Amino acid sequence: MDHRPFVDAVRALVEASPHFDASRLEAALVINPRAGGFSHAKRLAESVAAAEAAVKATRGAGTAGPKPAWRVRYTEAPRHASRIAAEFLDEAAMKHGREWLVVLASGDGTSHEFLDALSRAPEELRARFIVLRLPMGTGNDGSDGRLMGEALGRLGPAGVPAWQAALRVIPAPGGPAAMAAPEGEWRSFNIASVGLDAYVTNQTNKLKAGLPGDFYKLWLDVAALLYDFVYPAKDMVIRALGADGAELGRYEGRFLLAAMGVSGRRTYGANKPILPDDDNVCAVKQMPLLRKLALKGPIAAGQHRKFPEALLFSAEALEIRYAAPILVQMDGEAHPLTPGDFPLRMERTGPAIRHLARA
Repeated sequence: MDHRPFVDAVRALVEASPHFDASRLEAALVINPRAGGFSHAKRLAESVAAAEAAVKATRGAGTAGPKPAWRVRYTEAPRHASRIAAEFLDEAAMKHGREWLVVLASGDGTSHEFLDALSRAPEELRARFIVLRLPMGTGNDGSDGRLMGEALGRLGPAGVPAWQAALRVIPAPGGPAAMAAPEGEWRSFNIASVGLDAYVTNQTNKLKAGLPGDFYKLWLDVAALLYDFVYPAKDMVIRALGADGAELGRYEGRFLLAAMGVSGRRTYGANKPILPDDDNVCAVKQMPLLRKLALKGPIAAGQHRKFPEALLFSAEALEIRYAAPILVQMDGEAHPLTPGDFPLRMERTGPAIRHLARA
């Protein structure tokens, strides 16, 4: 498919953006051509139309004066976005006095790869990068705006550069997961979780290339029936911790899932509000199959508060203890855990990445 109209429109918006000094700006558009927004002709046409409408709305702003340096990079394989981020960081370290805007036109997975590498860089380098995540994937729960027009509008007065926290997901040192995770830990920029939803994510990732429609909803329905046979729930201990490390609460029992967000009001699975209000932690207790079938719809719609099985609270960190195999997921990237990977810690970081937030 021809990406040039989309690329040209994004470039025009970057050149018209009031957020940057064009004479000092390195601007890059990173495209995953396999993302749903590029592989489906109708969606690409809609994105081009939204981008061209946003260009018209600038009314010629940014047409005079210097232009930022501009480049377009295409990802070619899994983890390529991480390598592109490393290349940009190396270049930034050599080009003092330059700012970087990276527009990620991809799904959540590619965005996560790029942000993971960026978040591990020294603060002096991270502070010179701003990212804008466009909704070009299937779920787009981590994008800066769920609609293309909304996301692109953040290049103009509708956006403002801001810092965002991340989550560190840290398995027990010396266990298999710690050996597999980069530098002994994973990062999340939306939601990290263990349990049922991680299983749904894992199955979705395996099959979505060959199945049409809302994969997360499909597997949510199937998982309600299968999950207990594949991963029978065992006793779990969840400790909620404050910024000073003090225990805020302790929850013991058998849980279907435990999820933590970088903030409240977070979604995944194509806009399923797993964190429907300001609390940034959700734990759902194990329940009989018929009760599970009755509640999966309302909980997927964000109606957690109606049901005693759902616990919502806030914490700066979680410590999870568990003595059986289970899955963990970070922004849609799932990994297996064994008893040797516990205790597992999830914790909010300080400012981790800069992005274009809603003004």
